Amino acid sequence: MTAKLWGGNYETAPDRAFWEFGASFPFDRRLLGEEIAASRAYALALGECGAIPHADARRLDEGLALVLERAKTVPGYLDELDVEDVHSFVETRLGEIVGELAGQGHLARSRNEQTVTALRMFVRAACDRAAAALSGLVEALCDKGEEGAEAVMPGFTHVRAAEPITFGFWASALAWGFARDRQRFQDARRRANVLPLGSGALAGTPLPLDRARLAAELGFEAVSPNALDAVSDRDFAAEFAFACAQAQTRLSRLSEELIWHSGPEYGFYRLPDAYTTGSSLMPQKKNPDALELLRGKAARVQAAVQRLLVMQKGLPAGYQKDLQEDKEAVFDAADALLGSLPVATGVVAGLVLDRDTMRRAASREELYAASLAVVLAREGLPFRQAHHVVGELVVAAQALKRPLRDIARERLRAQHPAVAARIDTIFDPAEAVRAKATEGGTAPETVRASLSAARASVRR
Repeated sequence: MTAKLWGGNYETAPDRAFWEFGASFPFDRRLLGEEIAASRAYALALGECGAIPHADARRLDEGLALVLERAKTVPGYLDELDVEDVHSFVETRLGEIVGELAGQGHLARSRNEQTVTALRMFVRAACDRAAAALSGLVEALCDKGEEGAEAVMPGFTHVRAAEPITFGFWASALAWGFARDRQRFQDARRRANVLPLGSGALAGTPLPLDRARLAAELGFEAVSPNALDAVSDRDFAAEFAFACAQAQTRLSRLSEELIWHSGPEYGFYRLPDAYTTGSSLMPQKKNPDALELLRGKAARVQAAVQRLLVMQKGLPAGYQKDLQEDKEAVFDAADALLGSLPVATGVVAGLVLDRDTMRRAASREELYAASLAVVLAREGLPFRQAHHVVGELVVAAQALKRPLRDIARERLRAQHPAVAARIDTIFDPAEAVRAKATEGGTAPETVRASLSAARASVRR
């Protein structure tokens, strides 16, 4: 095995099985760019504070830049060394370029602070990518919602048709949910964007490092106020994973509705062919595999949150090797969500609405029972009594196998003639959605205003 960053007080090498069991380079190599960026900034900071000569700091900086360049351009460069972690890899490769000076880049620096610094940088960038991708999905929902702002369809409660809404109203609901998910990533980014570098192993550094300047050079908004907390803290990782899980869960809910409503049993819209697959046996099938995968990936992202929380349960203060388990959970959550969002955006953008089918489904007369009860109440009948009256009308229509509107017109004519005269308007799908024109309602102009506000919220 390649030389370790420790071991001066050991007489024997680590057990091979244990070495392989504990090595994190197979997965933390993903942090190579972040590790080198932080190491370059630290090397220059050592020169600035007089801990090492400026010339040495520059040589370290140039050497680290060369390591990164070779990692990107030289085949096999990342696979040739048997190293413990990404930090060992960088120092070993740096030593090939600058010799023993490579060790000075770790003057008063611990892997405890290195690993959390690199992970914070990864999470910060992933938050930015997630927020940008969520903005794209919200924009797609708003575009499609404006297209269907007047396309009447059933709204559902308890997976039963309940009241008429519009496709635009439904799209607006999803747009606002994903806009909140975007805000979660913006919030999580602020808490992740705190620099731990300069914390040492747990007690701080004896060097007069300008941590504020170091933070500014690496794009951090603040420095950690306590070294012990800084090397132990994985709140930001769990928070990031939760933001991923919440967004992926919403994608799962979106997928569920799209799967059902695009199927022949509903037929409200057609999915774009580019996001479906065929059957190996049944030639007629176009399966919603993209949506099913979006739904399925919610399980693995939710599991990442649990992994991070359980990992931290019972840990004493200070760095513990358990914390090595943080990275794969973070990577898995990020990969699943960042892979899912462009797919969901493409599906939404490619939906083809079937307005006639949606309108027919929204014309089922029981969907207008609540509106009829409200109209009766506004004519003076106490609402609970109006609710009971309409319930009896529904029972009568079902028993007689006649249209609810006809039964209502006949039986309300004597005591509520004004309501009976308006029955056709009350049962008209377009009029029903226009009637709910208060903010947040189904009226097309209200829906367009809501969509416009959702779009504006992700452009800030």
